Amino acid sequence: MTTTSAQQTVFEELVTATKILLHEGILDTFGHISARDPEDPNAFFLAQKLAPSHITTGDIQRFNLEGETEDNRPSYLERYIHSEIYKARPDVNCVLHSHSPAVLPYCFTDQPLRPVTHMGAFMGEAVPVYEIRDKHGDATDLFGGGHDVCADIAESLGDQAVVLMARHGVVNVGNSVREVVFRAFYTEQEAKALTAGLSVGNVKYLSPGEVKTAGKLVGAQIDRGWDHWTMTLRQAGLLK
Repeated sequence: MTTTSAQQTVFEELVTATKILLHEGILDTFGHISARDPEDPNAFFLAQKLAPSHITTGDIQRFNLEGETEDNRPSYLERYIHSEIYKARPDVNCVLHSHSPAVLPYCFTDQPLRPVTHMGAFMGEAVPVYEIRDKHGDATDLFGGGHDVCADIAESLGDQAVVLMARHGVVNVGNSVREVVFRAFYTEQEAKALTAGLSVGNVKYLSPGEVKTAGKLVGAQIDRGWDHWTMTLRQAGLLK
């Protein structure tokens, strides 16, 4: 596949993002991040089916919005999470699916995940949860491995930045790879803070006005986060 400089930049950011998310403990053995093709809004890039620590720019595959590719290397079964969100949300240019550890308890309890500090304002007043049992019963594999389930995940996401998959994991979306890494990191941090707060006393959540105003302020700091995390990788010898 011949690539433009803009596409190559996306490939490099996807690899760097994967390294950041692994180093920060947000990705485990599983999980994946994709980006819309900057040259074609009806396509997106996602690595071939590999453990995240093995991914290089040479592993990136190109998919259409049906989640199909002409690349014959193995692809993630959950690629339809990405394709259906890109299809439903023209404003989204990056999608991440992870099993972010501190977030997981909010995937299987009745406690809503809500922002408690200014850094979580992008989460909205409460993070929606996709419940696969509503349409598919209680004997599924809890996976996002088909168009119908993943279209429902996209519907549950709505116009928000995060959606939880019941008893499975979390999906973060945003306008860029850097924005999604920023949001994934602070989704994890907000979940940790909320869990701690619930054990201390009555939690005072962000108000709707604080969500709106703080979200704009913090949203302008994305590059600072990226610069910090990439420097941390360099210092650890994990990035040139």
